[in-house]
Amino acid sequence: MCGHYVRDSASFLVIYNRLTLPSSTIEVVVSGFFASVGIWNHHQLSDEQVERSRAVLSEIGIGDLANRPYGQLSTGQQRRVLLARALFTEPANLVLDEPTSGLDLTATFRYLDTLRHLMASGRTIVLVTHHIHELPPEIERVVLLKEGEVFADGPKASILNAKNLSTLFDAPVGLIQSNGWYQAVPG
Repeated sequence: MCGHYVRDSASFLVIYNRLTLPSSTIEVVVSGFFASVGIWNHHQLSDEQVERSRAVLSEIGIGDLANRPYGQLSTGQQRRVLLARALFTEPANLVLDEPTSGLDLTATFRYLDTLRHLMASGRTIVLVTHHIHELPPEIERVVLLKEGEVFADGPKASILNAKNLSTLFDAPVGLIQSNGWYQAVPG
């Protein structure tokens, strides 16, 4: 993305675990347009923004949450609403920093399924995670960081191996692969 403003082509998803504004789900999604957390008095929602919000929520399978208060949603639902917020401006690229942290297994799998659909539709996703089981099969390139430095970078199939992971985590790590998914196990 050299020579381009990243803000023009990417959307960054930041997890707000304590968002307490009395916001509706629609307002949280539309707040992505304003690059704010929530809708403030000086913001006016247009009919087009509300419809776009509904469309994005439906696109990721949570259109039924549109009129619910954000604070009454489960953590998994809130994360998917925040993903809709990031998608509101139709970015070509998404940067997701541990978007499934704190989610139970079912919510994590739903979230990852949503990411798979987004990648299939042509979105580029940069996914930051400590858990290799969260890397959808569609992720092609992996960058491993150790102590703030690039430790390994390349195709997922060549980078994700027991030797690299054991060195990365300073512990013996085994690796299981199934249908494009990877799982670290004690080595």
